[in-house]
This record gives sequence, structure tokens and C-alpha cells, in this order.
Amino acid sequence: MKKIILAVVLLAAAGGALYLYFSPKLTDKRSTVSYAETIIGDWKIDSVAANDSGSIGLLLLSMDADLTNYTFRFDADGAITQLLNDSVLPQKGRYEWKDSTQLVIIEGDSATDKELMQVLSFTPEQFSVMSADSAVLYFKRKK
Repeated sequence: MKKIILAVVLLAAAGGALYLYFSPKLTDKRSTVSYAETIIGDWKIDSVAANDSGSIGLLLLSMDADLTNYTFRFDADGAITQLLNDSVLPQKGRYEWKDSTQLVIIEGDSATDKELMQVLSFTPEQFSVMSADSAVLYFKRKK
């Protein structure tokens, strides 16, 4: 009887050790893939806010009357297409994930025009990012 109890305890300990060993590896892969796959699609700017009232980015964004009419199409290959109503605007853009908390936006053809955006929240239906000048953009998935 003692041998059976000892075997059960050893088997449970081995299962726990395997779980602890493989659990972090599975979690890291799933979260990275989730962001990369979830951002694919059409998004609209829902609103803009700033922590700092002197934010230059917020001032420039507020001067654009069509700001909430833009649709940003994030493609799987890293391309961003900007649409206004149903017409495509001639602006080229790319995006790439630095990690699950930072999104890099590359504007134009030059790789030097990069803007690092801090991801504040991210769900399949909405996400928010903060630029270097503290302007916060809130995006909603377009249905």
C-alpha cells in the first residue's frame, strides 16, 4: 500500500513540474500571436485625449476635421492603409510590434519616420495607444 501511495505522489509531483516548465512558454507565444492577429482589420479613431495640455500632437490632430472619419486598415503583412469614407488616401504606412506593449508606426517610405506608441489597452474590439508626446488615441473596430 505504501508503494502505491508513493507512486501516486511522485506522479503528481512530476505532472506539476511539467506544468510549471511548459506553462510560461505557452503563455508567451499565445499573447504575442494574439496581438499580431487581433489588430488585423479596419479600425476607426473613437477619440483622442492628452495627459499634457500642451501636447503638440493633440493640437495637430484636433485641427483635422475628418479625424473620426478615417479608417485605418491594418494588414497581416504590416501595411497600414488609410481610408476616408470609401476612398483610399495616398499615404503609406507600416506597423510592427516591438513587443506586446509597444507598437511601432512607420510613416512614408523612410524607415527613419518611426513613432513608438505605448499600448495602454488592447481587446479584439478596441485598443488605445499613447504617443511620445502623451497624446492618447482610442481606436474601435469598424463593423
